[in-house]
Amino acid sequence: MNLFDLLSKQKECCDIENEFVNMVEGCELKNVTVVGSSCCKSGYNLYEQLKKKVQELNVAVKLSYTDSIEFASEYGIISRPAIVVDDNVIACNNGIDENSLKELLVG
Repeated sequence: MNLFDLLSKQKECCDIENEFVNMVEGCELKNVTVVGSSCCKSGYNLYEQLKKKVQELNVAVKLSYTDSIEFASEYGIISRPAIVVDDNVIACNNGIDENSLKELLVG
């Protein structure tokens, strides 16, 4: 296996593009982005956790996941995973618990 094979294999692992939209009639859509790092499961797990909460609470949210370094740099995010809500960085490095997730989505 040469270097190019290793890089292409890594790309498959890291190439995660996700978006989930939950529309609620009469409610303004909140934009939530989970910023993870390539091949690190904690960011993607946070995305899945948020997706489940959005469905449970039935809130109007456009939820997306990115591992883009450019996106993280644009928001000044150094430690990941992070959550960006309507262009504001809310939490970094797993600094959010279950109740805070609910508050973030409903509030």
